[in-house]
Amino acid sequence: MIKQYQNERIKRIAQNVLSLPALPTIIAKMVELIDDPRTSASRLTKLISTDQVLTAKILKLANSAFYGFPRRIATVNLAIVVLGFDTIKDLGLSVSIIGRFKKRSSDSSFDMSRFWEHSIACGVTAKMLARRLNYRISGEAFVAGLLHDIGKLILNQYFPKEFSAIMERIRTKDESFRQAEIYVLGLDHPVIGKWLVERWNLPAQLVEVIEYHHSPEEAPVNPQLAAIIQFADFLCKYCRIGYSGDNILPELSEPTLPLLNLKYTNDHIDFRYYAEAVALEMEKAETFVNLIQGKSARVRVYM
Repeated sequence: MIKQYQNERIKRIAQNVLSLPALPTIIAKMVELIDDPRTSASRLTKLISTDQVLTAKILKLANSAFYGFPRRIATVNLAIVVLGFDTIKDLGLSVSIIGRFKKRSSDSSFDMSRFWEHSIACGVTAKMLARRLNYRISGEAFVAGLLHDIGKLILNQYFPKEFSAIMERIRTKDESFRQAEIYVLGLDHPVIGKWLVERWNLPAQLVEVIEYHHSPEEAPVNPQLAAIIQFADFLCKYCRIGYSGDNILPELSEPTLPLLNLKYTNDHIDFRYYAEAVALEMEKAETFVNLIQGKSARVRVYM
């Protein structure tokens, strides 16, 4: 009887996720164009110029002090040249997805602003790690980091009773979010997140990393990207950037650590070294991060 009840609940979650709206047409088309190596800046400009909000944000970012361009950038085409396709994709997806989940949390102990702070920091950190590893597409790591916990928002906004039960177990049992949701639901946020990004028709490598970011050794195609996201998540919690539902550091997957080529000191991962790298990266990305979140406050990094 209990198993049947759990299966019905899982089925209900799946049906609700699959009935959610797809990404806006312009964002889905933008991702498709940027992922096509034949796409030109002028072709991308024509698409982006049809969306006034996205156009304004791209121009604001291109004209920010961070890029220090000597003259004002007044056209989307020039902004794309200055920023690059990867940054345009990161910005467009981030603004669109965060805009879709702007509701207040169903649980008072879950701060939506701090959740996005953590998610964006994971994206920035993952992109930094990917560059250091010469990973083929560092922008792919940013989007994966941004979306790795998206399944938690589905639970928060569409299953408030279950979400409150999860948060109560975290408070009273000192469990991780994943432990609590498996107890309450019989499944976890990576699976729910996978259903959502499949619904959005995002690339298969992003679907895989969201499903396996807590168990990168099980990723059948690209365990390295999943390992990058797991370590980025770990570092952002280690540095106490934002809040993703609990304060428990995720357990790192031993089999995939060699894929990260990490710096060791006295036979231990040099977390202090990486914390300083994260702080520097967040400082460099401050303009981008604040533009996504629509605020001017600095993200705080603790070491």
